[in-house]
Amino acid sequence: MPSMELTGKVVVAALFLTLLYPPSLVMGTGEGKDGDISLAQMMEGDFSILYPRCSDPAIVEKGAEFDIIIDDSDFVDVMAMISTAYEPVVDEIYLEIEGYEKGEETVIHAKIPSSTPPELYNLTIIVDKGENYYVTEPRAVSVMDEIDGNFTFVHITDFHIGDIRGFKENPRETIGWKAAKKCVEEINLLHPDFVVMTGDVVFGQLYPFEYSIEYPEFYRILQTFDVPTFICPGNHDGYVQTFQDGFVFWQKYFGPLYYSFDYGKAHFVMANSYDWPWITRFGISYLVFNWGGSIGEEQMSWIENDLRENSDAKMKAIGLHHNPLWDTRNDSLFRIHGYVGREKLLSIIEEYGVDAVLAGHVHYDDVTIKNGTIYITATTASSSLSSDDAYWGYRLIDVRNYSIVSYNYKEPKFSLPSYRINISCESEAKAVVRNDLDMGITIHLTFLVEEGNYKVHGGDVEMVREGNGYSEVYVVASLEKNSEKEIYIESI
Repeated sequence: MPSMELTGKVVVAALFLTLLYPPSLVMGTGEGKDGDISLAQMMEGDFSILYPRCSDPAIVEKGAEFDIIIDDSDFVDVMAMISTAYEPVVDEIYLEIEGYEKGEETVIHAKIPSSTPPELYNLTIIVDKGENYYVTEPRAVSVMDEIDGNFTFVHITDFHIGDIRGFKENPRETIGWKAAKKCVEEINLLHPDFVVMTGDVVFGQLYPFEYSIEYPEFYRILQTFDVPTFICPGNHDGYVQTFQDGFVFWQKYFGPLYYSFDYGKAHFVMANSYDWPWITRFGISYLVFNWGGSIGEEQMSWIENDLRENSDAKMKAIGLHHNPLWDTRNDSLFRIHGYVGREKLLSIIEEYGVDAVLAGHVHYDDVTIKNGTIYITATTASSSLSSDDAYWGYRLIDVRNYSIVSYNYKEPKFSLPSYRINISCESEAKAVVRNDLDMGITIHLTFLVEEGNYKVHGGDVEMVREGNGYSEVYVVASLEKNSEKEIYIESI
């Protein structure tokens, strides 16, 4: 078996393994289990999964129920299946359907079997219309052993796929969006419970029809996360130029421009702070008329109602691109547009006791505490920097008993710098991880080996999944600050 490279928890299997044992999303043909219909017996459908999606996934305890929403009601019956997302060893698990409510949008009540391994899964919906049709949404369901008030998440922002401005920071790592991909690799190693991305995922400000290239590329990069990802838009994601509206692409690839989600009793609002009419988002290449913040009246009412309905949440947070503490009048060509709705949003944040506001946009770090709310701004992942002490990175946020206890890598405000966690693979069963951070970390790896019994050196086994003659061995390991560790497994 040829060697392969580990990138975070994701195992990049050899080409022949990919061809022999690809995930259901790629192959579209499962054999079916326990008498279920295989995808090989079905046709791809023309309906869509509206929720959950790879940009707004469902995080569910095994054995628990959750809702699925599709834009189709013309069927006799429906089934739902989850399959491991982009893993060499594929599990296909049919969900228990508790019922459904038909309408213009059909709500399906599904249950995760209690034996389901904790993992990130693709979701496939199968409808019976005399013949069987299916659609698949990648990375849409994350199954957990338990969801409680102790969790970690990463806040990352300003990927700027297609942005050439990162060249002046590091030209080599800007080519091919290497810096953004490196952040994904490191986050996969850290393996938080989920990721919050606060806008400017693409650039959209350079050449004609740019969104046609950048949105598909970011979508591909998003699929390389092996943890759930929640995203909201920024100004670069919604410009209108060369007959393309960025928000049309956003809705095609990622769905709503604003929404909310829960992690246990924690409630997160993901807002669109570039909520302008299309004429105000107009631009011609680099000449963009307005890149400042706005929360329109309709969205503002939705935010207020959403927070009111979730007022009993033990933790409340808002993710958006433009920090509402700062006016953005200078972020327009003629300096005539301030941050629309900013004062109203600040009032709502205070009234409903929002614990944290997560933002980006400015390409440097900032932390401000006002009226009991922590306003956390993260630096850019891969674009130009706007401050002498800024660098590329992301934030690792630790929550204990539904209270944020850690959000700075270094005081008083700094994100965790990228390029300080590195992994190399000497074989399928051995990896060397280097931690150049001034803090200890816990990392998660996966080794793909032939089926058998194994002993782990340098870490502990979290889980083993087997199939097709191979085992995926999930390993967790701790690294002290500024240290290197060899982690390997051996057959016993």
